[in-house]
Parts: sequence; structure tokens; C-alpha cells
Amino acid sequence: MKKKIKIGFLGSSWAKVAQAPAFSLMEDVELSAVASPTELHRQKFMKMFDISQGFADWRDLLKCDLDLVCVTTPPFLHAAMVTGVLESGKSVLCEKPFALNIADATTMVDVASTASGLALLDHQLRFHPSVRTMKQMIDGGEIGKVYEVRTVVNLASRNRPDMPWSWWCDASKGGGALHAIGSHLIDMNRYLIGEIAEVSCNLSTSIPYRPDASGNSCAVTSDDNFAMMMKFGPSSVALGSSSLMHVTTVGAYTWFSFEVVGSLKTIRLDGAGKLWEVVSDNAKRGRSLIDAPRWKHVDPILPWDELVLQEKIRQSSLAVHGIFAVGFAFLAHRIVKALYNQEKTLHDAAGFSDGLMIQKVLQAGIDSNRLRSWVKI
Repeated sequence: MKKKIKIGFLGSSWAKVAQAPAFSLMEDVELSAVASPTELHRQKFMKMFDISQGFADWRDLLKCDLDLVCVTTPPFLHAAMVTGVLESGKSVLCEKPFALNIADATTMVDVASTASGLALLDHQLRFHPSVRTMKQMIDGGEIGKVYEVRTVVNLASRNRPDMPWSWWCDASKGGGALHAIGSHLIDMNRYLIGEIAEVSCNLSTSIPYRPDASGNSCAVTSDDNFAMMMKFGPSSVALGSSSLMHVTTVGAYTWFSFEVVGSLKTIRLDGAGKLWEVVSDNAKRGRSLIDAPRWKHVDPILPWDELVLQEKIRQSSLAVHGIFAVGFAFLAHRIVKALYNQEKTLHDAAGFSDGLMIQKVLQAGIDSNRLRSWVKI
């Protein structure tokens, strides 16, 4: 009889949307335990995913027989929890943003270097089929010389002023759009193009106050939108080229566009997870904005096991939650295979060293906003 891979969860919010549903699609996987301080949330999570063990204190979960623990709590809790998981001999998947600061990130990297299990960071877009195809097209020279990267993320998730104050509103706890969304985009740039050398960043807070649980007005110290420009360094395929990110969480609609502009083609990932290309030779040479670009859909080629997984995703709740939830299912699939094979690394996955580098870019963005100047990494 095949061994079941046992999964535990620290936190029950994002895990309820993506992680637990994704692992539920995998054969020979058992969702075994959850730790959440709020009893109502914990009991609901246990009922949804038929989990028998629930704990108020996350330390009690570490006593369970588990192969992997998903840490899906806010970033200010990551360092202690991740360290505890690794020291207990279990593999860990840490939610992003990786840590609260560079010091915590460095400590977590040090602990992981001597740990026996996998130490992974949840930058799941790396495993989305469209993103993997983008990397193949870039690395294979299909789009030519990389000129620049452009990203626009427009979310309406926080556009209501009456949305309650939470840790997300507190910069000292790792809240804000730069950490929540920017960390993903920084990783995408690093994964597809290479290391970042310097950044220029502007952080903004459009809704400066939100009500607490008692209805009192509380100041928001984190950003709800930002614009950041990054320049690629020597360890990239686009030395000196720029990447521009513009992100808001207080928009009136949802839109996602990640474009890599090359000398031969421009490729674009959209919010539905579809990949598009437009060939440079087809461009109109004039300045007319009447003719729309002739985007062509690019269909990723998947191995048979991921084709089966893709069909399962289409029939699950993950499909309605967008590219991050779908991408996580493909990452979960690879994690389970690695755990079965007792692998110590997972090819192309973001590890803790990646988390440290992203933390340095995030800190450079914060410093740039404060100094009003470019900051080197």
C-alpha cells in the first residue's frame, strides 16, 4: 500500500482558498491537521476538508506525524513558525512575503541550510503552465533580445473605505501592496529575466484610515498602491534593461498584465492565465492607435500527468480564484512528487535563498520611497 503524504496547515485563510483545495486534488495525500487561533475558523476548515486534528496553538501541530507544513499566516509570524517546523524535521512551504525583514529572512535561510526537509517559498506562478512557457520562449531566444518588462495589476480588493483595519494595514507587520503583490512580481522578474540591481519606488496610501472592530478610525501605515521601476543586473538576460510595475488594490475593477517586450516578439500573461504573443514584424509603423495589436494565443504543452491535473482544476473551486490558485495546484503536484521520491530540492521552485533576495528588493523599494532616489540592491 502506497504511503500517504500528510499535510498540515498553520493558518486557515489563504489555505482555505488555494492550498487545501489544491492538495485535495492529489492522490495519496491526506490533509491531516490545522492550527488556527480562532475556533470558529478552525472548526470550519476542519469540516470543509475532513481534517481530524485541529489546534489553537501552532506548536501543538508540530507534534503530529506530518510530511509537509504549509505556513499561511501573516509575515510577522513566519520566522518563528518556519524555524519550528524545520527543527521538527518536517518539510515546509512558507507563504509570501517570506519574512518581516532581512534579518528574519537571513535567520530562516540559515536554519533551512541544516534542515532535513524541503524548505520552499510559495511563489506558485513559476509553475503555472503559461509562465513556464514564457521562460522557455525567453531562454530559447524565441522573443529575441529582452528590451523591458511591464506589469500592471489593478485590484478592487481593498477599494471600500469601510473595509476593517487588519494586520494588512500595518507596515510594521509586513502589510501592504508592495509586500503582498510586489513580492510575487519581483519573483516573476527574477525567475524569467534574472537578478535585479537597483530600484526606484513610490508607495502610496489612498485610503489612510479604516475602522477597527469597534468602529474606531485607525490609521493605515501600509501602502495600498505602488509604482516601482527596477533595473536588471549582470546576472540576467537583460543587463541594464528596466522592469516597470504598477499595482493598486483600490481600483474599480480587476486587471492583470505581465508583458515581456523582446526584439522579435512581445509576450503577455493575462489574469485568466492565458499567454499571448504579438510579432514585431506585424506592427503598424505609424502612430495610429486605431488598429489593435494582433495578439495570438499561445497554448502551453503539458505532460500527460499535468493534463489530468489541469482537467481536475477546471472542475474545482480553484478555477474561479485565478492564476495564483491555479498555479498553486501545479506547485502542489510537484511538491507531492518530490516528497514521495524523498528529494531534497525541487527544480525551479523558489527556495529560501530566493526569499532572502526578494526581501532585499522589497527593502530597497521601501528605502527608495523614503530617500526619493534609486537604491542599489
